[in-house]
Amino acid sequence: MKLSKIINFLEEKFPTSLAEDWDNVGLLIGKRDSKITGILLSLDLTESVIDKAIEAGANLIITHHPIIFTSLKKITNDTLAGRKIIKLIENGISVYSMHTNLDSGKSGLNDFLGENILGMKNGKILDPMESNGREYGIGRVYKLDESLSIENLSNLLKEKLNLNSINVVRSKEEREIKKISLVSGAGASYWRKAKKLGAQVLITGDIKYHEAMDAREENFTLIDIGHFESEWIFSNLLESLLKKEFEIEISIYNDGPIFQKM
Repeated sequence: MKLSKIINFLEEKFPTSLAEDWDNVGLLIGKRDSKITGILLSLDLTESVIDKAIEAGANLIITHHPIIFTSLKKITNDTLAGRKIIKLIENGISVYSMHTNLDSGKSGLNDFLGENILGMKNGKILDPMESNGREYGIGRVYKLDESLSIENLSNLLKEKLNLNSINVVRSKEEREIKKISLVSGAGASYWRKAKKLGAQVLITGDIKYHEAMDAREENFTLIDIGHFESEWIFSNLLESLLKKEFEIEISIYNDGPIFQKM
């Protein structure tokens, strides 16, 4: 099957126009008319991921995080990025990335995290936008059927995401959680918007010290489940979408998490 057919399917659901201005999504390496015989899904594109694709016979890698974010002045074996790009081209492997367009799009990564993984219902977009009549936006907000303590919510997250521990910035006043917000990846900057929408907690990753201090002082709870930990389900989401549409060999390999508790 031609790569263009796969791209058309993915971009009909998650147009590249939904991506943030700073992002770099879509076909990053390869030819649209190339024949795809196998797909590898991965959150990031490390050298180990490329080796796994070669081992699996996959000639298309679909990632969440783009391999190319900034402009490249040279592609040589002297740099990590250069080595990876050369290896991909030498082995005839195309690379397609779905980042903030997948985060923001309907039935995308944030919806998948909230509904399919955590079992929430009727999510609202945290930071809504519109493009060509299509509503999209970063983050989701969910009203709970039954309120939860911060301990019970933390245990739910650890159970559903297979986590041993999480970091919690507790509000000064302990209270039951009736509405939660979430942003996969690094989304702590959205906590004030979440609070304005009535949420008592924001679930995300990569929370910085001063963000945490401000949130606590303003009586808002943050839960840091980790960047990788909030997004590794990218592969599961893409696998379910692609398997419904195409008969093709699909492999999953995530080279993470990066941080380990010692």
